[in-house]
Amino acid sequence: MARRKDKPRLIPEQDKRICRAICLCQLTMVLSCVSIVYLSVAIYSPSLKAFKSGFELDPVMCQTVDRQMPNNCPWASCGEWCLTRTSGFCPQIHSVVRRNGTDIQLNNCTRVTNTSCAMVDLSRLNKFNCNNGTVCNNIRGVFNCSNGHCKNMSEFFLCHHKPDGPTINSAKDNTKLNGFFECHGVHCTKIRRPFSCDRYCSRITTANVNTLIMHEDNVIAADCENAVAFNEARGKEHGVRIEPTEFWKEDDGNLLTNCATVTRESDNRITATDCLNGTLLEHETLPAPFMNFTQFWAIYENSTRSVDPEQKFLPNQANLTIYSWKKLFINLEGCVNTLRGECKDFVARYGNDGDNNTAQSRYQCYYNKDANVEFVVARYDLDKVYRELLVSLIVPIVLFVISSISLCVITKSVKVGDDAKMRCVCAGDESDDDVFGNANAKQPDNIYDTDDDVVDLEQQSGLDPVVTEQGHPLDTHEMVGSTKSLIPMSPTGEQHFVADDQDQDEKAVKCDVPEKPLVIL
Repeated sequence: MARRKDKPRLIPEQDKRICRAICLCQLTMVLSCVSIVYLSVAIYSPSLKAFKSGFELDPVMCQTVDRQMPNNCPWASCGEWCLTRTSGFCPQIHSVVRRNGTDIQLNNCTRVTNTSCAMVDLSRLNKFNCNNGTVCNNIRGVFNCSNGHCKNMSEFFLCHHKPDGPTINSAKDNTKLNGFFECHGVHCTKIRRPFSCDRYCSRITTANVNTLIMHEDNVIAADCENAVAFNEARGKEHGVRIEPTEFWKEDDGNLLTNCATVTRESDNRITATDCLNGTLLEHETLPAPFMNFTQFWAIYENSTRSVDPEQKFLPNQANLTIYSWKKLFINLEGCVNTLRGECKDFVARYGNDGDNNTAQSRYQCYYNKDANVEFVVARYDLDKVYRELLVSLIVPIVLFVISSISLCVITKSVKVGDDAKMRCVCAGDESDDDVFGNANAKQPDNIYDTDDDVVDLEQQSGLDPVVTEQGHPLDTHEMVGSTKSLIPMSPTGEQHFVADDQDQDEKAVKCDVPEKPLVIL
């Protein structure tokens, strides 16, 4: 028998606002617990370690002196996930730790030029596949080959070499091209002995200049009147700030120094920070009118006349060095949890170790006075750690407490009736006797029967079957006992449907009173 569309639900529809409140509180409680567990590893433990680390709060300067990328990774300067051991990408960086150099200002500077000689990206070298037909029949220069695949180094480097190995025909014996070769057409001669190469760079202007400042892979040349210092170095101890003090003038000779930052001001001034290794040259020492970077590096390396014999201004790096070899970590844990590729950016910023006459990475770092501590860190801010710890403690704990209290309140104020519906009960109003427990309460006289109930009410009560006006007994299958399809019976046997639909939204606003039982026996 098809079910009638107007039959009421077996279980009344629940108040959505009560269900949403319960689900929201439960979800908030679960997420708070999960966040506390995660933050204990990501925030709580590292914060406690930072407070007990004993690192100096004042930063010092570090320079990268070595970088390795081993396959076996016992330790790494930066790992992408702190919950697992670093594998795969494994940068190992070592630094020299020293005090800050001198902050200087050059006055009345003219003829300022900036010449750059950045390190060549080897991936940009043209590649030749000598295994492919006649590709290598007309190549010339110095090539770095591997199984017939060769890169042209002569495009960016001037190599000082002497071919001393066997000559190979690149068209016939292309698979034998392994190593460094000097090629002329199809004939490639192997270079066995080690050799050096200089990058092709623009020439440095030396005519009518008396100041050369190295900054990263750049050389700033200028003709200046004098230079003043704003701080004074004191060896391995903290330097002190002083009034502007002149330590060089143009009659002293040509000034060479190496600085971390160089800024050209609008009023013919040049300011520079962390300057060290200051030397003086005679005016006729520099080649004129130009010189290449190889000449400049050789002149700077061989210069021995210090700007200040007392090493207060532009001191030598050796006089400022605290530790000559320390591991560099991105932080105290040596790892990050952001999964945003921070470690690759870290290596690009801190990983230049000065190979091939390139500039070493120079940066601020934090160290521990205990010499047994094997590392320094690039990030160390206790104020930031304290703020993050407060936020990570307060937010999840407050949410957990609020959701727990809310669930306790809901447990006391929400009751479930006999019809399995949740209803809000006002505080102090527990009088449900008029419906459930009061025997004197007036009961409805209507009798209900159903379509598909399987309980025979007549058999349970021991009464005779109900007889209709036509004299036929009423089908006991349609007697009272089911909460489905309730049909009231009039005293004359006439059947009609009772519509008892109440406004559920009005019940939710007020404190609901449990509905009367659907079946009265």
